[in-house]
Amino acid sequence: MCAMHVAAGDNTANDSIDIQQSRYERRIQRMQNTWSALIPSHYVIQNAGNMGVVSIGTGWSYGKRRQWETDLLFGYIPQHESTRGKLTMTVKENYIPWGINLSPKVPEGGWKFEPLTASLYINTVYGHEFWKSQPGRYPDKYYELMSTKFRLNFALGQRIMFKIPENKRIRHSRMALFYEVSTCDLYIRSMFQSSDVKLKDILGLSIGLKFYAL
Repeated sequence: MCAMHVAAGDNTANDSIDIQQSRYERRIQRMQNTWSALIPSHYVIQNAGNMGVVSIGTGWSYGKRRQWETDLLFGYIPQHESTRGKLTMTVKENYIPWGINLSPKVPEGGWKFEPLTASLYINTVYGHEFWKSQPGRYPDKYYELMSTKFRLNFALGQRIMFKIPENKRIRHSRMALFYEVSTCDLYIRSMFQSSDVKLKDILGLSIGLKFYAL
């Protein structure tokens, strides 16, 4: 009777250890998934777009079809007529609703066209010349709800993407060439305030490349 009792007790203990190990493994898996999500999925280089002459950065793709992207970019504005060049930082959210496979007979690689991309992004310029709230030298409420420190931008564009065949991949799985037509809140405000400012005056064209590692 005693031996049977001990055996039963041992089985209960083993079951408890198995349950604890299962919970531990699940927790470790959740931690690994969380840290894996922080690994950038792509890298980007972009010209213009109210972010500087050139901007470079990294980003993350997510969603069931990876239709959402978040990019973090750092750009450079040359000196021109100012006393020095300036750095910019941009946080950009992209939405790609659909794509068209241009190489249906090449499932492991080929071309894809994304006829619409929509972007919303905020950027800032580093420098004492730019302010968050209106300085006293301007008339009261002249720049109400506006600042020169942060700009809210909007863009629409298109992409052409090439998926690299698996046997030829070295560093990247896909590459994309894109263009965007963008404007910002300050330009839109100017157009509504002055009839001399036309839609074509507030729009800008930018081009860029994306390299997808994941």
